[in-house]
Amino acid sequence: MKKLFFVFTTHPVSLAIWTILVMAMVVMTGWAHFATLSFAFEVGIFDADVTLEEDVAVILVAFGVFLEMREMLTKRGYGAEVAEKQHILNELSERYGAYLLIIGLLMEINDQCFEPLLENTGFAAIGVLTMAFFDGLALVLGLGFLAKLFAPNRSVAA
Repeated sequence: MKKLFFVFTTHPVSLAIWTILVMAMVVMTGWAHFATLSFAFEVGIFDADVTLEEDVAVILVAFGVFLEMREMLTKRGYGAEVAEKQHILNELSERYGAYLLIIGLLMEINDQCFEPLLENTGFAAIGVLTMAFFDGLALVLGLGFLAKLFAPNRSVAA
């Protein structure tokens, strides 16, 4: 039963589903940034936006760690002999997991830097715009991961 669980969680289709879910959360957060800026610094609007961003940053970090740990999970699911195709997918997952982990950490640092400034200032707008930038970057990387996940003949080293 354990092996089936590990094989299921590391299967490419399963990875694609989780990636789509995480990217949907990123899109919702990015959309919230634009809504925040459109309200032009109304009182209390930035607080809700930052709370949403903190949650997505934590999810990106957790998902990045999950992707980086795919090799360990596949060894538990498939045994010591892991097929070459799985090694290639492990390398791809490690790379994109590291990217998402770094973006999530940068989002959290950005959040901590700008949170004290969220009182109708221009700095607040800069903070929200950089958060939106990181959301966009995470979305582009997630879509790139999905593209490479379903195009196995592309080079992983590129």
